[in-house]
Amino acid sequence: MSVPENKELLNQLKEKTKENIKSLTEQGSIFKDEEMEKNYTVNNSVEYTNKKPIPINIIYHTLYDQETKCQSSNGKLSFNKHIFELHKDYDIKFDKQTLDNNSAPKFFKMPISDSVKNYIESNESIKDNIDDLNSYPKIFEFKYNYQHPIPKPVFMGPKLLENTDYYKIIFISPICLFIEIKGESGGFSGMDCFYTAIRHKFEMELNDDLTIKKTIYNNYFGINFTKSNWLQGKIKSSAMEQADEGFNGSYLPTITKELNLTVKKHFKAPPIKKIKIKDKMINSMDTSMTQDDLIINDSFISDIEDDNEKYINRNKNINTQNIGKKDTLFNNIFLILFIFLILFICRYIGKEYLILILLALIIYQLFLINNKLDKLCIAKNV
Repeated sequence: MSVPENKELLNQLKEKTKENIKSLTEQGSIFKDEEMEKNYTVNNSVEYTNKKPIPINIIYHTLYDQETKCQSSNGKLSFNKHIFELHKDYDIKFDKQTLDNNSAPKFFKMPISDSVKNYIESNESIKDNIDDLNSYPKIFEFKYNYQHPIPKPVFMGPKLLENTDYYKIIFISPICLFIEIKGESGGFSGMDCFYTAIRHKFEMELNDDLTIKKTIYNNYFGINFTKSNWLQGKIKSSAMEQADEGFNGSYLPTITKELNLTVKKHFKAPPIKKIKIKDKMINSMDTSMTQDDLIINDSFISDIEDDNEKYINRNKNINTQNIGKKDTLFNNIFLILFIFLILFICRYIGKEYLILILLALIIYQLFLINNKLDKLCIAKNV
């Protein structure tokens, strides 16, 4: 794609992002600006440790795909449940509602491993993974019910809150992702008069060649009252204080850690093989080595293997010869003694007995020969 065509597509992406945010706001599908009172993480860059931007499809799978197990929990929990665990929440119930990764836009369907390879490793253009822009926006919804213990309960006040968090994953465009959470609390009087509004906004800035220049994260928070309450001022100030501490002191470091752990897991260099040649170690990924060098090295290995085999066979032959020499010496000594014994006996017995004795001697010699052959076979198979 030429540069003018790239710029045209880039402009289309920007315009589509603005149009979708405007239409969703007018429809009431996302929070209005007045519901978002404060931006806590202003234009925060989302980067891997090598300063490369992390694409929003990796962010989606890592933090908000409920089927992905986070690295901070050693692959046991989704990131949401890991956050609940850090907050010591319990009795957690998950309702999937419309969440379905199979119906996500093409760019967000891409597995994390492929995303890391394409964008973190090589920073390729996203143009090949952008499907029809008319498939945006798309919204997934789910919710969590849970019990939240209050760290510092007031006198005669409740010790826990009964919370419900309504999540929306809004795929605004291939370069923009919203995560919105509407939080409702119960458990004591006055808690049903307000709701909290949270928006995590991730947006990518692209270069002219459609590679990723930067990923920006903004976090918005608001507390909105549905009816008046005499504790309204206290509730609002307390909520804002906790949000300030939670976003900057806890949530931002936690998601940064998780994103880096996830990218590190999938961003692995190919394994290094080591070849042993005459007690020297060489790296098979050494770029100075040519294919011919590797072929020659392989021939060295074959020669060493042939030498080892010859050495083993030679030892077998030596062992076999030693066994044969010992047996032959013993048999010769025994045969000489036996002949002297026969000559001594022949002086006192008749010829017919001599024939029987010679026949027995022949049978015995055959027995010795057979025994010797058995030993040779055994020795060769050692």
